Amino acid sequence: MNIWFFIIVIIALAIVIGPISMLRPSQAQRHREQLRLHATSRGLRFNMRRLPSLKTDMDQAALMPAYYLPPPAKSGAANEWIIMRTSYVHEGNFYQEWDWQGNQRPIDTVTGLLREYLPRLPISVAAITQDNSGTCVFWSEKEGVETLDLLIEMLNGLHHATNSQAV
Repeated sequence: MNIWFFIIVIIALAIVIGPISMLRPSQAQRHREQLRLHATSRGLRFNMRRLPSLKTDMDQAALMPAYYLPPPAKSGAANEWIIMRTSYVHEGNFYQEWDWQGNQRPIDTVTGLLREYLPRLPISVAAITQDNSGTCVFWSEKEGVETLDLLIEMLNGLHHATNSQAV
């Protein structure tokens, strides 16, 4: 047999197998998929949302993973608020680098829960919001399931505090 036949067979196999192997998810993609499946199994929903802009932002924020609990079907108008991590600690902030965006504030029960959870949140949590789409946390998914469980616990607490007040 001719050597060119073997070279052509090897090139043909490389052309077929190469793209197929590139379709496999990376380790980071598998990690994110496991986190999202875990969240879904605990009642959370996931989507990509644009992070609310800080007062000092000049550009529009990029899309970021957002985990949220939708509001109950019977809920009325939601108490809307946004708290975001800033790049600085200031005495005027709600808690260290966490500051409110806009003029709306949550009820006292929710404020108390936030004071309890904010010190425990990793730097990868950028914002927590409450609006007509539910209670939401913006998280870059850098940590593992333990952090996700903490976020789920926090979201459930905030969600129940907000909705028990509305009833």
